[in-house]
Amino acid sequence: MSAGRLILMGSGETSGRLVAAHRRGIEAAGAQQVLVLDTPYGFQENAAILSERLTGFFRTSLVVESEVASYRSARAGAVALERMLAAVRAARYVFAGPGSPGYALGVWRDTGLAAALRDLLSGGATVTLASAAALTAGVKTLPVYEIYKAGSDLEWLEGLDLASHLGLEAVVVPHWNNTEGQGFDTSRCYMGRRRFEILRGQLPEGMGVIGVDEHTAAIIDFGRGTLDVLGVGGVTLTGAAVTFVGDGETMALETVLELLRSDPTPPPAPSSEPLPDFVGALASGSAEDIAGALLAAEALAATGSQPAREALRGMILELSDLATEGLTDPVKRVEGYVDLLVETRDRLRANKRWEEADRIRSGLTSLGVTLQDTPDGTRWVLEDTN
Repeated sequence: MSAGRLILMGSGETSGRLVAAHRRGIEAAGAQQVLVLDTPYGFQENAAILSERLTGFFRTSLVVESEVASYRSARAGAVALERMLAAVRAARYVFAGPGSPGYALGVWRDTGLAAALRDLLSGGATVTLASAAALTAGVKTLPVYEIYKAGSDLEWLEGLDLASHLGLEAVVVPHWNNTEGQGFDTSRCYMGRRRFEILRGQLPEGMGVIGVDEHTAAIIDFGRGTLDVLGVGGVTLTGAAVTFVGDGETMALETVLELLRSDPTPPPAPSSEPLPDFVGALASGSAEDIAGALLAAEALAATGSQPAREALRGMILELSDLATEGLTDPVKRVEGYVDLLVETRDRLRANKRWEEADRIRSGLTSLGVTLQDTPDGTRWVLEDTN
């Protein structure tokens, strides 16, 4: 019997663009019904409503009935678990989607579900996982809720590892091209490039990453030996190099596996060179010295030095402040002119030419300079004019 297919969706599992991916999986498996797993969103108050929406989607968009194999919590008990597993073992098309990958794994762990899904894939059925559920498909799973929402440490959970027995040993990351951050990087499933590179460094050596863009499906057909991409975006395969497979493209599964198996190039050793003296460059007031310090920091950051990257970010922030405040102290820019006018005013007052002296005072006041006549002479203060 030919092996089945694993369909991974980055998001948008009920969008019009991904109806074709569902249809392909249903028809290829000869499925007469869709089986929906509700565990990933089982903790939500609206879980029943979400299940109704999914069954409605399959009925309306694909003209196929669906059944919910409900197992929202381990508290549901042994009977509910066995009913869910029996439904999975008898299914030809299984779907699980949004929710929390960490929660889903916590409920599914040690239940036998992973083994049942592996058997389906070996037996020609289709397993379609979207968003949170897609995260659970690989060897490791990113606990995105715990990290992004609750501030947990960067780490991986043990995934379901659904396809290593078929040669696909990788990590799956949906929402690869997410842009919801509006000012900060939320790609790589809300982790951003910087944090994701740290996470990638924690993976077993040579472990590849399958990144699936939003509203995009990666159809991995083990029987045909192909990867097909459908949807708005594409699929990014990360091993020693980064390979993008776009909408409508097909790649031989053998090629995919080779790209994912490749050992990643070890990161360059951080430079031991000292960081440039940016504070001294600012104090010098020389634009050339400041530019030199920035270029030196950039060169060090390019070697992989984390301290240099952090220093460079700090320099950029300081430059942002300077863009508002100016590089030179405004007092130093005007003090020669103001001192000359104050000296002239003092002479006019000594000659009792009060009207002309007051005109100088008024003019300076309008420019933000406040004069203070004291027994020790005239002092002046440049007020904040921002």
